[in-house]
Amino acid sequence: VVFGVGLLYTLLFTAELILRLYVKGWRKFLSCNEPQWQWNYLDSIIVMFSLLEGGLDLMVRLKAADERRAMQDSSQFRLIRMVRLTRLSRGLRITRLVSVIGALRALVHQIAHTVKSMVWAMLLLLLILYLFAILFTQGTTMYRMELGESFDNDEFADILVEYWSTVPRSMFTLFKSITSGISWEEVVQPLSNLDSMWVALFVAYVCFTQMTVLNVITGFFCQNAIESAQLDQDLVTQQVLARKRMYQDQVLALFEDLDTDCSGTITIQEFEDHLDSDLTKAYFDTLGLDASDVWTLFKLMDLDKNHQIHIDEFVNGCMRLKGDAKGLDVAKLTYEHKFLSKQLAKFVQRTDEALSQLTGGLFHASREPFQPCCTDQQEVF
Repeated sequence: VVFGVGLLYTLLFTAELILRLYVKGWRKFLSCNEPQWQWNYLDSIIVMFSLLEGGLDLMVRLKAADERRAMQDSSQFRLIRMVRLTRLSRGLRITRLVSVIGALRALVHQIAHTVKSMVWAMLLLLLILYLFAILFTQGTTMYRMELGESFDNDEFADILVEYWSTVPRSMFTLFKSITSGISWEEVVQPLSNLDSMWVALFVAYVCFTQMTVLNVITGFFCQNAIESAQLDQDLVTQQVLARKRMYQDQVLALFEDLDTDCSGTITIQEFEDHLDSDLTKAYFDTLGLDASDVWTLFKLMDLDKNHQIHIDEFVNGCMRLKGDAKGLDVAKLTYEHKFLSKQLAKFVQRTDEALSQLTGGLFHASREPFQPCCTDQQEVF
């Protein structure tokens, strides 16, 4: 069963690769100019190893009558070893799943982006542990020097030596104290024999590391993870497309509620009847649409001016009118304003020229002397 499932998976993956090669062509598929050429090469390698694994496994099953005979035959044993080696290529499929599953890819990308920050955070934590470990080790050493040989008779001598005798041991004890690796009582109780000051210092260390250092480190990691998700162009594109599809589904649901007669169109009467409800206005507000002026909103959505809004007009209108004015809208208005200003300036100039010519002709005509037309008798003489 396992062999059959693996072979079916290999055949499906191979068919998918062949279809991609047929659609794009092998030159474009293997070109480094492709946006995802690395995944194309990885898919090719996975398919080759999968076919090799399936072929070798099939050869072993055909030649070996049973498992004992296969293990006794040296050639068969080599084939089995090759099959096991090729099965290592299955791990490459996990990386392919990372690119397909959006949530998994986001997690892997954010973890990889925060590795550098983790190194600096561990260095800072190590420095803090080192400073406090010097103090506790120095206190333990001074206590042992004061007691001298009688230190061995102390009831907490073994615990002090185990946890606080050297700087590395003290650092490890402090690290376990803030990571729930050891109970505070076990490490604080022997310190109480030294002096109450060391107990207060330990409490101050725990408060400082857990309430300040670890919280700041956690917030720093969260900020880096958010920034890394915002910098990944593929992740941002997927999120934008997902939000767009969700918005379109909400708009389609709203259109079905507004279309009371199920005609596939919305009239101005249906529009006004539903927008009289505060609930519908609130739903429009959630979609980023201002429904205060019903008639203006209807005219802006009715692009073909037939006094009806079709479903495509409604979806496109909601996508276009939602939210505040964007940079593209402002740039478009600026361009149209400049264009109309130039056209208006040209019109005013042509009008002025025409009026100048007209007034000039009238003035010239008024300055010329009046010459009456001659009669027929004068023409005879």
